[in-house]
Amino acid sequence: MSAGGGLLGLIIGAALVLIVGALAAHRRPRLTVRLRGQRRMPVENGPVAALHQLLLAPISRLLSRAGSDLEGRLRRAGREPDTERYRLERIVWCSIGAGAGALIGIVMGLRGEGVSGAAVVALIVVGASAGWLMHDHTLTRATRQRGARMSEQLPTVAELVAFAVSAGEGPLAAIDRVAGTVRGDLAGEFATTVRRVRGGSTFPGALREMANDVPSLDVARFVDGIAVASERGTPIADVLRAQAADARAAGRRLLLEKAGRKEVLMLVPVVFFILPIVVVIALFPGIHGLQLTVS
Repeated sequence: MSAGGGLLGLIIGAALVLIVGALAAHRRPRLTVRLRGQRRMPVENGPVAALHQLLLAPISRLLSRAGSDLEGRLRRAGREPDTERYRLERIVWCSIGAGAGALIGIVMGLRGEGVSGAAVVALIVVGASAGWLMHDHTLTRATRQRGARMSEQLPTVAELVAFAVSAGEGPLAAIDRVAGTVRGDLAGEFATTVRRVRGGSTFPGALREMANDVPSLDVARFVDGIAVASERGTPIADVLRAQAADARAAGRRLLLEKAGRKEVLMLVPVVFFILPIVVVIALFPGIHGLQLTVS
């Protein structure tokens, strides 16, 4: 077990170095650095910077998801499209999982269960894989929850945009007004679209970028409808009223789907709590009467 103990110590030490290096290298930059528009490491020289350049950066590229859709996944989840930071977070999660596997191996060895070195390595690999999967699952869950929130906010936002356009405002001004009035994920996406247009993008192009960045299909269809109407010269007010009606119908369907999914869960308190109490209350007088008759 001496070789296994040495291996465990080496792996745990490497995991701790990776965690400390990743956290120290990606601390929030100071306000002056953010105002200059620069993005640099808080410690540019020294062991942390050398660790990042020689070890963390190659490992993060090795462990990154294949393909170029990582930035899109981060945007749809409502996070900054900083792929390097996300990859370093994944390394930290994998290191924590590997450390947990090594700890389980150490505990099993101390209990005298005769754990071999191969079993310890297998536990470490399983722990690292579990950390990888859990980290990816957190991003997927955040994307799904953000899409659900946007779908719930769409009927209200669509109605407000339709009212503003019907009152005489242009589509961009209406979206800007709603973005400054309403709070939520959808309003934040509208504010980003307004900034893109003011930065030089065309209005339909900014709307299509928003449709690609949102995780809700209902919102994407709503935005695409506005973009098509703007390009073809269709009256925006009529299109927005139709889109608002579709959003209300989609909201009703969402509520019905939620009610259908919760129907089985609603039966749990009825079957396991209310129904047994009703049965006891109904049977107790008869049982008590029988006891009095027999006695």
